Amino acid sequence: MLYKIVFGLFLLFGSYLSFAQTVFKGVIEDSKTGQPIPYATVFLANTTFGTTCDDEGKFSLTLPDGNYEVIVRMLGYEGLTFKLPTDIIKPREYRFRLVAVDEELETLNVNDTRDPAWFKNLKDFKSYFLGTTYNGQACELENDLSMILDDQSLPGTLIASSREILKIHNPNLGYRLDYLLNDFRYNYKEGFVTYGGYPLFIPDTTLSTRKQKRVEKNRLEAYHGSLQHFLRSVYTGTTVSEGFEIRRLYRKDDPKYPGEYIDSVGTELITSLAFRKNRETRAFLEFKGHLQITYLNERESPQYIMGMGRNMRNTQTSIVTLIAESLEIFENGSLSDPFGLLMEGYIGWERVGDLLPIDYLNTAEFKRGVQ
Repeated sequence: MLYKIVFGLFLLFGSYLSFAQTVFKGVIEDSKTGQPIPYATVFLANTTFGTTCDDEGKFSLTLPDGNYEVIVRMLGYEGLTFKLPTDIIKPREYRFRLVAVDEELETLNVNDTRDPAWFKNLKDFKSYFLGTTYNGQACELENDLSMILDDQSLPGTLIASSREILKIHNPNLGYRLDYLLNDFRYNYKEGFVTYGGYPLFIPDTTLSTRKQKRVEKNRLEAYHGSLQHFLRSVYTGTTVSEGFEIRRLYRKDDPKYPGEYIDSVGTELITSLAFRKNRETRAFLEFKGHLQITYLNERESPQYIMGMGRNMRNTQTSIVTLIAESLEIFENGSLSDPFGLLMEGYIGWERVGDLLPIDYLNTAEFKRGVQ
């Protein structure tokens, strides 16, 4: 099976690898009455930065310098999402007003009966959203009864949404995720997955020293060879030293089997200099066709090759296709358009269960270098 996915996860843009910090504070109010809204949630997408307003609707977040996507949520109100470069933040209290909505509570109760098709769709959603990796299988979706699972509106496609922010427990990586799901679609025939949303990572602070060490080891293993790792190494120009081999991949239609492809891989190794274009202080991904990415420092997982009928390989191979003409790439491994890359193969197989916050740092220093 060839795993295909378009990620819409990296919704935090810009650099965070900075020691400078900025305090962002404000108050959340009702747009009609002007009264403060207590206990609203304010967080930065795909990071560990988040807080709950106090009983006066006030909040304060200390942020590393960078560009962020801010999410404000409160039950009974329309959510608020906006981009926030820290260099525009002033030492003042900002006011944000939410619009109240009339919600018809037509949700199913815990004890209500669901048909077998719903449970089958839930199983598929968990497999293609959380993933079937070691970490993905360990994840628990704690409020799965909030899921709306539709396999009828679009034939051959599972569409998923949720009435609530998804509550995900990832014990292997030591996080609880509050995931605001924007969109999920799985095409059964093509094996093609797209999903996007705004996750907040909440580190588990109750772990013993022994469990914390195990969690740190799991996080490092999840990071190595990931899309986040690859994009950071492209930005810094260190793909070779980070363990990635890059070759051009040529794809043509298979004349015998419509809808199938014949792939051939170039023998010449290339570096990120071949497809990372620098314009002043900004970096962009620009290339035609496909790239084959081989990560040399980790072997395949037994779960990955299950059903493939072959032995486990000592390297992990993925295919990257640039959907947009050009994508700006940032130091933290994020992109100007999170839907601008199509991932196939090993990276395409890894899902939310292997996702790390964009402010995750391993012990390595990320500095722009030479291949």
